[in-house]
Amino acid sequence: MSKIFRRLVDVVEAVKLLDEALHPSPLGVEKVSLDKAGGRVLAEDIVSKIDVPSFDRSLRDGYAVRYEDTSHAREDDPVKLRIVAEVEAGSDKVLYIRRGEAAKIATGAPIPGGANAVVMVEYTREEEGYVYVYKQAKPGEWIQYAGSDVMYGEPVLRKGTLLGGREIGVLAAIGVTEVPVYRRPRVAIISTGDEIMSPGSPLKYGMIYDVNAYTLYTRLLEDGAEPEYLGIARDSPEELESLLSRGIRNYDVVVTSGSTSVGLRDNLYKVLSKMSGRGILFHGVKASPGKPTMAAVVEDKLVMGLPGFPVSCLMMYDRIFSNIIRRMSGLGMVEKPRIKAKAGFILRGREGVKYYHPVFLKKVGGETYFYPIHGGSGAITALANADGYIEIPENVTYIDVGEVKDVSLFSRRIKPSDLIIVTSHSIALDNLVRDFKSRLSHAHVKVIYGGSTAAVYAVRDGYNDFGGMHILDEATGEYNIPFLKSIGIRDIVLYRGFLREIGFVVAKGNPKGIKGFNDLLKRDVRFVNRTGGSGTRVFIDINLRKVADDQGVSFDEIISMIEGYNIEAKTHSSIVASIESGKADVGVVTRPATIDRNVDFIPLGWENYDFIVNRKSLSSDGVLMAFLKYLESDEAREVLKGVAGIKLDDTYMSLLLEL
Repeated sequence: MSKIFRRLVDVVEAVKLLDEALHPSPLGVEKVSLDKAGGRVLAEDIVSKIDVPSFDRSLRDGYAVRYEDTSHAREDDPVKLRIVAEVEAGSDKVLYIRRGEAAKIATGAPIPGGANAVVMVEYTREEEGYVYVYKQAKPGEWIQYAGSDVMYGEPVLRKGTLLGGREIGVLAAIGVTEVPVYRRPRVAIISTGDEIMSPGSPLKYGMIYDVNAYTLYTRLLEDGAEPEYLGIARDSPEELESLLSRGIRNYDVVVTSGSTSVGLRDNLYKVLSKMSGRGILFHGVKASPGKPTMAAVVEDKLVMGLPGFPVSCLMMYDRIFSNIIRRMSGLGMVEKPRIKAKAGFILRGREGVKYYHPVFLKKVGGETYFYPIHGGSGAITALANADGYIEIPENVTYIDVGEVKDVSLFSRRIKPSDLIIVTSHSIALDNLVRDFKSRLSHAHVKVIYGGSTAAVYAVRDGYNDFGGMHILDEATGEYNIPFLKSIGIRDIVLYRGFLREIGFVVAKGNPKGIKGFNDLLKRDVRFVNRTGGSGTRVFIDINLRKVADDQGVSFDEIISMIEGYNIEAKTHSSIVASIESGKADVGVVTRPATIDRNVDFIPLGWENYDFIVNRKSLSSDGVLMAFLKYLESDEAREVLKGVAGIKLDDTYMSLLLEL
């Protein structure tokens, strides 16, 4: 049966439909032991059945006295009192002091009868059974009276309170051992798709690890639920129906990811349409990404159908379903954590739908800016690098630079980055950043891999602080400087970085006999290229132009003879994976990418991987300046020397260019 999205609802209407169908509220009350009550929601007011403290106690080490006896005490004329007892914390002695007497007392110890003040030991001197008091005491000084903290019959915590460390401490203080809390909604998580595998097993070709199950598990915990992963339903209506039925039978809510669209193997709406209950509440939302989001009520149980792409899945859960789960767990609705920030870059919307754009945050001159994350809703890098997202309404075509918007954060713990590194990927740079962060643990550093030209243009556009680049100029044979001068970029500094070995990656034993770029023309050789704009792609094309010149043909003719020239890989690791899996026979990578991989490396030479710095990001006390100082250190040099295929010369960290 074919089907299209019959009627798209907007996000507000989707939430309204869920609210009307479910009237979400707590599912019941249970008692749990105090040690298991953290993170739960209190279902009843808690009234103290004791005074806290239950006795008058001393707040300082010193002497319990009658304050009247110290009224004439002076630094040069102390009052002499006879010590009649010594009281330690936890003592059960019942004591009484009279006029002219004192009791030596420890912090937390019971105040003897007759005493109405404590003199700190710093203002006394003890000698031969007497204490000399050099300062007048005040009535009640350094005494905590019974019930002054909590009185018998006093409500200490209210119904609906989320129990954290502070609240658990209060309950312990009044002797509570069992706590009435709202029952957590039990949520079954089901992933769908023939291509999905659980993490931990060897990844087969054509498969991907399950991301959404674990993302959703964590978000459901944050919203007060008790999630359980039921596994993966393959693209079979029978298998999906079996897992759904199990979830509906044994849990309060079922959440699925994937299989929500209208393709031939998208089975969720077909299976849910046949189940008893109120049926499908909506199928399709006016949102991008996230359009194939759906919800149904089956046997009075909520079934959430979330998109399969990780970013879409997380954002749609956050926008539509999160507060439903919170209300069921007793946490109640909350405004999602947000921060006001300025657009640092133009972001475009999508006409007719709300567009949710993942962004990252950055501090610029004391203000917070947001910048777009590219890569699509299926990209794991978008999920990893995004701090949150902004909502672009249906009738807004773009957000201009400098506009202030609310950024919905993926977590309350997120803060703007101190240092942004958009860069060409390098294992050596990864190691440097890791070691730097271990030395400056408070620094929040975000690394985004986009290639050499992406690093440069991100500096030009203002949101990149630092990047690595390796763009070879064909005319001069020089790295990086000619390119930077040719594009007219300003406010940058270029430092000499390290040298890294570049070469062919081939299958073990080099079965195709690859020795040079001429061998790429062989009919039985399958090549995998790097993306346009990358430094490695520039290196490849320069060498292929030399082949074309040697053979007296055009560059276009040469590349038309190479099987796979137009097959592009984003990373060196991707190229190595293609060779390992047998998808291709040869590619061009740096040696570090081949370490501990089942491939061979054929050296072609060494390239300069230099550091471009945004001059506007420099400040004497900034994290970028600290990173540059670290790069100059002996510790950084030792890190680089430990990476195979990397070497340093005497020009490392020398100034190459200022524009």
